[in-house]
Amino acid sequence: MDTSDEATILEAARQLEGQPIDLLINNAGIGLPGELTSTTKASFMRQFEVNTIGPFLVTRSLLPNLQLAAKAHGAAYVVQLSSFVGSIGSITNETAAMFKDALYGYGSSKAALNMITRALAVELSASNIVVVSVHPGYVDTDMTQGKATLKPADSAEAMASFISNLNPESTGKFFNLDPQMPVAELPW
Repeated sequence: MDTSDEATILEAARQLEGQPIDLLINNAGIGLPGELTSTTKASFMRQFEVNTIGPFLVTRSLLPNLQLAAKAHGAAYVVQLSSFVGSIGSITNETAAMFKDALYGYGSSKAALNMITRALAVELSASNIVVVSVHPGYVDTDMTQGKATLKPADSAEAMASFISNLNPESTGKFFNLDPQMPVAELPW
């Protein structure tokens, strides 16, 4: 599914109509490097379209499926893959220097995703839908271009363990799931 294309999202929702969805993981994301003097409007817009608006549209389109699951099984879950650089409270002079080419477009789009997570958590809690944001760690993917040391399988294992322990008290929070550290709540 192309999360930047609302028509493909709506088509996927149509195909899944009437099917309960217990767990939705919004994992789409792009990172386009750019510092203060090099970040463009087009870069900002593209990252927000994929990293922020796409997960919102997917969640909204699949809300009836999540509600069916919550009704049938007592709860449903939405996990938004965010990033450490989307944690405004975690950005210090030291971390800003480490991630300087990711703070503007990418970091801002993930901070906005975190706000959407919080808003969804508040609105959907009465429907027993738990919504959280997670930082999976610095995972070796196409996006990190060989700079990251965390293997995708290790990240997935940590995520599966975390998801199995989600509960209503988890909703609306942002968690660091880097398996090289203890699971901890991150500041917004």
